[in-house]
Amino acid sequence: MRYLFLCVAILSACLGSITVSQAQEDFAPAMEAYREGRFGEALKLAKPLAEKGNVAAQLMLGSIYNNGEGVAPDTDEAARWLAKAADQGDAGAQYALGMMHEYGGVSKPRPEEARRLFTAAANQGHLAAQAELGMMYAAGRGGPQDLPEAASWFGKAAAKGNANGQYYLGTLYASGRGMPEDLGEAARLFTLAADQGHPMANFQLGLMLQDGIGVTKNPAAAITRFRTAAERGVSGAQTSLGFAYLGGDGVEKNDTLAAKWFAEAAMRGDALAQDRLARLYFLGQGVTRDLTAALLWQTLAEEGGVTDETLKNAMEPEITPEIRAKVAEEIRKLEAGAGAPAP
Repeated sequence: MRYLFLCVAILSACLGSITVSQAQEDFAPAMEAYREGRFGEALKLAKPLAEKGNVAAQLMLGSIYNNGEGVAPDTDEAARWLAKAADQGDAGAQYALGMMHEYGGVSKPRPEEARRLFTAAANQGHLAAQAELGMMYAAGRGGPQDLPEAASWFGKAAAKGNANGQYYLGTLYASGRGMPEDLGEAARLFTLAADQGHPMANFQLGLMLQDGIGVTKNPAAAITRFRTAAERGVSGAQTSLGFAYLGGDGVEKNDTLAAKWFAEAAMRGDALAQDRLARLYFLGQGVTRDLTAALLWQTLAEEGGVTDETLKNAMEPEITPEIRAKVAEEIRKLEAGAGAPAP
């Protein structure tokens, strides 16, 4: 999922690394063309400069080839130009190229190269690179796992307001990994990241507010956090909203909205949401009663590891061979890559 933001990361690196003095000199016409969307002209103007070692032009070519701006997308060509800028010590290029190696944006991604590049950028104070480097140390990717080192890099990024650094440092405090457990500090860091719109921080903070863990219990505030995360596609938050509407916890009970949010999470593969959606279809609660949909979602939930014998036994007398055949066909389509079923 994070790779979906790579194009933006590279474009930001490109624009952010170009200084005023560079833009006022030979590179200015290329920059003007790029900003006006005249990408073919920008490429023509920037390439000779890039070949002479102009870092700003190299960054621009990296963005153009990666994003397919006026040319066919070519991530390997993008990486080649970013590498030239990275070799000259440009932190933005080091970060962007590190992202490509870490998340598969090149034909031969190498985690150890991603760690090297993130380290180079992080040591120059690049906040996003510091957070990424922390994740690599936490996961043991590209080198040995080192949780205290991960915490150190998360802390550097968090102290400067980086939302990823704040969120991941919060997860270490919450779990007691790499440092003593401190739920209050975890909640504080999640709040800082969540207030910047970080989806997972909003979800985790919602869970803490819902149960009064590390913060004062506040179901209504939890709903606000869940909704922010749910609208950004966090399936756990969507499931949590479904349960909240189903039980009237922190929000007015509403079976229709419960079904809506369970469906959103179910389509993203959340097995618990699939099971609850199956129940709603079987009961006709918040949705029109539909035994085929009920069996489909119950089957998917079971495949995802959620067994619901009560629901299964209740449905059994009403499931006809025709319904089973329809569901089997839907499952076959899903396995063939047809995508999630419609709610």
